[in-house]
Amino acid sequence: MASKIAYLDGLRGLAACVVVVSHFFQVFVPSVFEGKQEIAHFAFESFAARTPLNLLFNGNFSVCVFFALSGFVLSWRYFCTKDKIHIYSSALRRYFRLAVPATLSVIFAYVVMLLGLGYFTEIRQTTLSSMPDPFLASSNFPVMIQEALFHTFFTYGSAYNPVLWTMTYELFGSFLIFGFLLTVGRFRLRVIGYAILALLLIDSYYLGFVLGMALSDLKYSGRNWLTVIQRPWITPFLLCIGLYLGSYPYVGIENTIYSILVWKTSSFSFFVFYHTIGAFLTLTALLTSSRLQSLFSRKLFFYLGKISFSLYLLHFTIICSLGSYIFYQLHPLFSYGLSVTLTFILTTPVIFALAHLFYRFVDAQTLSILGQWSKRIFDPLIQKKTRSMVQAEKTKSM
Repeated sequence: MASKIAYLDGLRGLAACVVVVSHFFQVFVPSVFEGKQEIAHFAFESFAARTPLNLLFNGNFSVCVFFALSGFVLSWRYFCTKDKIHIYSSALRRYFRLAVPATLSVIFAYVVMLLGLGYFTEIRQTTLSSMPDPFLASSNFPVMIQEALFHTFFTYGSAYNPVLWTMTYELFGSFLIFGFLLTVGRFRLRVIGYAILALLLIDSYYLGFVLGMALSDLKYSGRNWLTVIQRPWITPFLLCIGLYLGSYPYVGIENTIYSILVWKTSSFSFFVFYHTIGAFLTLTALLTSSRLQSLFSRKLFFYLGKISFSLYLLHFTIICSLGSYIFYQLHPLFSYGLSVTLTFILTTPVIFALAHLFYRFVDAQTLSILGQWSKRIFDPLIQKKTRSMVQAEKTKSM
């Protein structure tokens, strides 16, 4: 059985690139996230922020795509085989698979901070971004280690590397999937379980994990039920609706094409809900379209998928250090727009180069070691189970 589905990695790679762009915008074009005209630097900001153009920098939608993909990927082997060993193996590795690269990304940010290489504070008066400076965290080493190994995964901590707020969702969401599969994964009426979870988590990021798992169930549990909606017009429809919902803006929606989506409520998070549903519909469109699958399986997207986790973990620190330094040096010499453009052009190759190295020497090595560790533990159990099944078949035939 293949260990990866190439087109899903391709989608993850594209989403990671959007997150990189979103943080460039958060630092240098903050008005598109804060909705304040007085901090705008460019004429296009208000229009882009309130239209589907924000898909180019809507990092929250991309994060919801990550969560839906995790729900799908972490459950598909189980639905193919109905073997709980796949769940036990994934559960045993999950914390370490996330924690090793994430912790090293925190240490990277910590070292940058100690060396005084963070220049975000120096440019804030010019960029007008209200984003907190990630390099003002504690310089105490034990505090940093506690943040990296514990708070990042159990309390939504992200003091040194702000993108790590997603890691608690990834860890808890993963075990939500594992628990669901172990308890009701073989029940014919597990659709009731999906419905209950969806209602309980309706405006939470955890809904993405549930919907991704449900899609995996529909595709791999015996009959591929997604073929029912494989029609020439349905995929474009799902994709358009998914991208429309996924582009639900960060700023106010009054007098926009999104105003029809809301109702009066004091607590419901439309922002999270619509991005999650948008991610679900976009993933559904990909799963029902051979053309989209072919596109996202191409070498470029597949490569971006391979380095996506490394790209996600490192880019923010590099933007706030090297990127901020480059802008700090350029802005006295050039216009704001040209300085931002040159900063993006000069910083992006460094981000991808370091992400490639981090993938090769950290992420890939972590996956390899954990894979070998898992095999040593579970291969004997699989072989024992196989022998028992063969023996049972022989007994029946006697």
